[in-house]
Amino acid sequence: MLFGAAALVTASLALIGVGGPVSVPQYSLVSETQTVPARVSDRQGDVGAAPVWSQPEVQSAGAVDIDRSALRTRTGSSLLVGMSHLAAADLAAFAAEYPTHIDALLAAPPEATVVSAWWTMLDSTQRASLAAATPRLVGNLDGVPLAERSRANESYLRDARAAADRALDGRLSDAERALATRQVAMLAQVSLALQSSADGPKRRLILLDTTGSGRAAIALGNPDTADFIGYLVPGMNYQVEPQMVNWTTVADDLYREQRAILSAHAAAGSTPTLATIAWIGYEAPDLFSVGGRDRAQAGAAFLETSWAGIRASRGGDQPFITTFAHSYGSTVALIALANGSVEVDALVVVGSPGSEIQSADKLKVAGGNIFVGKADWDPAVNSAFFGSDPGASSYGARELGVHGGTDAVTGVRLHGSVGHNDYFTPGSESLHNMALIGTDKADLATDGDE
Repeated sequence: MLFGAAALVTASLALIGVGGPVSVPQYSLVSETQTVPARVSDRQGDVGAAPVWSQPEVQSAGAVDIDRSALRTRTGSSLLVGMSHLAAADLAAFAAEYPTHIDALLAAPPEATVVSAWWTMLDSTQRASLAAATPRLVGNLDGVPLAERSRANESYLRDARAAADRALDGRLSDAERALATRQVAMLAQVSLALQSSADGPKRRLILLDTTGSGRAAIALGNPDTADFIGYLVPGMNYQVEPQMVNWTTVADDLYREQRAILSAHAAAGSTPTLATIAWIGYEAPDLFSVGGRDRAQAGAAFLETSWAGIRASRGGDQPFITTFAHSYGSTVALIALANGSVEVDALVVVGSPGSEIQSADKLKVAGGNIFVGKADWDPAVNSAFFGSDPGASSYGARELGVHGGTDAVTGVRLHGSVGHNDYFTPGSESLHNMALIGTDKADLATDGDE
């Protein structure tokens, strides 16, 4: 696995006529125990862990000059490598002439470890040219650092909004006008959700897909450097247009609770850093489509590759990653963690209708840090609608206190959560416990007993 990405990039260079040896550094971004399922590793024939490329290789790679017509038949990593060697004008022309090539790359991208190796070998001019000519591609490739993805996606957001506005000014059929109107509304919500709250952290657009009901993710804080990263995975009816602003507000509330905990417990001058991610990275079901698992399966694949992107781009500086999954989103997260391609450090599941994963020991979560919260009057919990109930005692997860309690450190009274949508309310035992778990202080979390 160590040599896979180096061999892959060497082969890609050879395919476009670039000669010369490529050395293999003695470093891997993926631990020896981490495995990748066939459905992921078979993408575009890319296999292996990503090496860190040396500066001489970056400089030599940047000196290559190729003809864009040679890339028409390229796919996967071969296409990525070739595009990065085009002059800026040729790259823009290629993107305009062959937009389906970009579509194909995003539909079946190389593994995040391979993308990370490719991005690392580029110089600043190549990266800037790619982001300017293909912002949608750079912004949505897992393995590219998230701050750079955000800058590309914000450019893509501006372009997409302008294009949708122009379309509405033209002559359209009723169906075309309805589509353009929905897209304008969706992009407007993303733009609004990107506005930071008072005293809140900078927000970054780390995912933007405008097809269908859309997919988007907004990071609060800097995931490229944060010590603790929290993924918030929503459930039914959480599509981008109606819920992006709301879900980002939830991420902001969790960020603030975590920041308060870290400030209270930090040694002088050494407060760790945070990022929370409002992730609507799959097409969540509505009332008419919630009965099946197909969207959960698709969402699980997207969630896995997003985690893999963080792991790959962070290299030897790995963050503590916690996933907070609500309702149908818990079904998504449980499937993703059972697939086992990426390990997270903790999992919190609330309001879960279950999944086919039958026990906690099937989940790739470090140290068994799996917590399940079940509020009073929540009709989803105990239903096991989609399979095993993760809150059952036989499942092997730990109980998350959500009924109301007392902060073990400050003595502050925390109120209980009632119903299906009350788990993330500020001041609740549930949210406080989530913040403790997400900052690696699960020993201070309550389990529902006073």
